[in-house]
Amino acid sequence: MSDKDSRKAKFDWKEIDKRVMIPGSVCLLLVVLIGAVFPTRSETALTAAVAWIMDHFKWMYIIFIVGVTIFSLWLVFSKTGDVKLGGKKAKPSFSMLTWITLSLTGTIAVGICFYGVSGPVNTFMNMPKFLEVQGFKSGTPQAVVPTLEYCFLHYGIPSYFLMVFFGLAIAILYYNGKKDLHGSSTLYPLLGEKTKGIIGQLVNIMMIVCLIVCGTNMGLAVIQLNSGIGTVAGMSHTPNFLMALIIFYTVATVIFATSGAHKLMGKLSNINAVCYVIILVFILFATNFNRTFELLFTSVGRFVMDFVPMVTFGDPVYQTGWQNSNSMFYFAWNFVPAMMQCLFYVSISYGRTLRQFIVVNCLVPCIVVFTWYSAFGGNAMFGILNGSNLWVQMQKFGAGISTFAFLGTLPLGNVMKWFFLIVAIMTFITFSDSVAYSFPMLFLKDTEADPSLTKQPKILNAAIAIFMGVLTAVLLFVGGYDALNMVVVVLGFPACVIQIFVLISIVKFLRNREKYDITYQEEMKEKEAARKEEIRAIEREELEKQAASPEG
Repeated sequence: MSDKDSRKAKFDWKEIDKRVMIPGSVCLLLVVLIGAVFPTRSETALTAAVAWIMDHFKWMYIIFIVGVTIFSLWLVFSKTGDVKLGGKKAKPSFSMLTWITLSLTGTIAVGICFYGVSGPVNTFMNMPKFLEVQGFKSGTPQAVVPTLEYCFLHYGIPSYFLMVFFGLAIAILYYNGKKDLHGSSTLYPLLGEKTKGIIGQLVNIMMIVCLIVCGTNMGLAVIQLNSGIGTVAGMSHTPNFLMALIIFYTVATVIFATSGAHKLMGKLSNINAVCYVIILVFILFATNFNRTFELLFTSVGRFVMDFVPMVTFGDPVYQTGWQNSNSMFYFAWNFVPAMMQCLFYVSISYGRTLRQFIVVNCLVPCIVVFTWYSAFGGNAMFGILNGSNLWVQMQKFGAGISTFAFLGTLPLGNVMKWFFLIVAIMTFITFSDSVAYSFPMLFLKDTEADPSLTKQPKILNAAIAIFMGVLTAVLLFVGGYDALNMVVVVLGFPACVIQIFVLISIVKFLRNREKYDITYQEEMKEKEAARKEEIRAIEREELEKQAASPEG
């Protein structure tokens, strides 16, 4: 790791860690090609693999989820949360507001834009058997609150804890342990220098393969935007602007990602956050403000009470399969993006405490998610109960139409459709920007003490952005989108295994800071030197007093 004041922005192969980049890129391309060339066979094999994982290792998912949740809450409420990334003298390079907006808009793109209405409505109209036997029938008033509870579980807590944990682990080892900005560094307290061997290499390769998540997320983005354009334009059918949207999306990502987080990316995130507030306020006043917050507080209260039973539930009695294809599916989807987007969390967190890391990257987004799902999803469900044809439109035109169809039921909804379309575009761009900007840091041999100040070769940022665009086009037009979705779920298994060991490793690091935390060691040396200097000063003062006294 280097503390140089500047780095050349032009591409130089000498700056690239080929041991990480080449094998990881080859594995990533192989996974994509197999899924695209043999989509049907791949999907069949992957479906069988997912079923096998759920039959044998669901317990492991539950243990890890519970472990990460306890660990995250421990950091929030214990003195360990006061540990500062980079040491006590580290100064943040972003204001608190910019840090919040970068984190918020760079991570919640698909979660609230695509699933804000479709997620709750799909659950509301397809309640699992284990809830129906308790009286929560699909499409009935009794199903509204349980639906939001599961949305909070799938898109809020513990999902955000899972999403940011790996980034926190890298941040601790990079900033405080002074290790490389690689996923392998997270295992140093367990393996020592062996992290530079085959095990560490496999972890780094896994991180690169996880980049396929961007193809599936961008696929969802362009599907929704394509549906949105057709809706706001008043078309009677869904248009086919997918390729144009992919090209626009890719070009915009290249422009913003190469500008760096301190320039266009930061400004776009701030603007995007303001737009979210405007949309949310509109929904609150266009529906029933009081009823929405009553639903929010009721659902959050029930969620808190039911959290432990929900997060540990494995559907052992009815074996409906719903939990496998919903809760476990979403948890797996968080294991994998966690290893892909971790460097973004690391790059903007220098100088912040562990407690701030959890609050800003987990709890603040969860507050937004809970409010958003109650306002959008809750009122969409109320609309269906009152005779809305939203569910019919979703079945006819797909989930991508859901948010626009919901807005169409509100006063000034047609105007807000255009506004939401623009915000959705900005949101999806900020998500892909965050990846294209931060992910190339994994390939660099040297980075600044504060990675956000590292001047990366812009060709790497552009290459990641273009790869994501090409991958999306291949998946949507050549085939393999469903297969690659299943790849993500299957990758959730090794990602979970890796992160269980990372969790053990980080706990060991924090419990033995005097051994692993270089910044802590430096602070202790400074304190010891200051203490010795204070003792010497007292001794000198005593000697001076003795020399000045008559007896002296």
